[in-house]
Amino acid sequence: MLYLSDEEIAEILTMREAIDAVEKAFGEYARGSAMMPPRSTMMLDKHNGSVSLMPSYLEETNALATKIISIYPDNPQRGLPTTMAWIVVNDPETGMLDAMLDGTYLTAMRTGAVSGVAARYLAPKDSRVAAVIGCGAQGKTQAWAISEVLDLEEMRVFDLSEEGMNGFAEEMGPKLGLDIVKAGSGAEAVKDADVVLTATTSKNPVVRREWLGDRVHVGAIGAFYPDYRELDTGIVSEAKVVVDSVEAIMDEAGDILIPIAEGAITADHIHAELGEIVNGEKEGRTPGDGLTVFKSVGLAIQDSSVASLVLRKYRESR
Repeated sequence: MLYLSDEEIAEILTMREAIDAVEKAFGEYARGSAMMPPRSTMMLDKHNGSVSLMPSYLEETNALATKIISIYPDNPQRGLPTTMAWIVVNDPETGMLDAMLDGTYLTAMRTGAVSGVAARYLAPKDSRVAAVIGCGAQGKTQAWAISEVLDLEEMRVFDLSEEGMNGFAEEMGPKLGLDIVKAGSGAEAVKDADVVLTATTSKNPVVRREWLGDRVHVGAIGAFYPDYRELDTGIVSEAKVVVDSVEAIMDEAGDILIPIAEGAITADHIHAELGEIVNGEKEGRTPGDGLTVFKSVGLAIQDSSVASLVLRKYRESR
């Protein structure tokens, strides 16, 4: 059985490739050629953490994989990542175990990649300034992905940890070739930004409508519990809202469920799933659009598509 570590995957996988693989996977999902049971999650309240199982099969890509992912918000205090994951890849024809991949880096990459896909279709084409709230591994790959699809000139960041912001600036500034501006607050970070990305474990909104301009794309990927949200009701109720999966969002996404519970919106407020836009079935950003929101809770098809790409590239190089 083949085993690939995070370090080996980092040498193989580029963000542009991950974005293209994830875009294809979402198109396949919208065409009905993917199998993806709902995520199964155990909440371990005693330890303030969760463990989830995420299986999926992409028929056109011929990719079959299951991810085991843990999310423990207190882990940084222990010197550990908040999110850790492992991916089991099976041969679709025989069911035999094909490979085991470290999934922590791959998860960060595929999560960044979906925000890159969404920005391709929903962000203003002339976007120059981006803001990232949350400077952990997920925030870094969000920044990397949008830099691949938009011609950015400046990136502002905010995190409750000064150390986190410093690390982000030191790593991502040279990597992206951008000025990284460390903001003193979330409001300061997003002021006049064209694109805003949130990658936090906050239970309460980290971005509010009054902080944003009138022509902004917001990508929210950090919260996937029904009682957690990163965006306030004003943003969601005013925006054209696109999601990764309506089924998954209606099970897990407080960013949408809380405004529905408040009576501010109904489920019909969701404009489209991302795959419908990729396939041209529904429109992305149009000239008259102001706020757009992409809300993602993370889908297993992202993992199977990128894991399949990594294995193919690894074997082709040998």
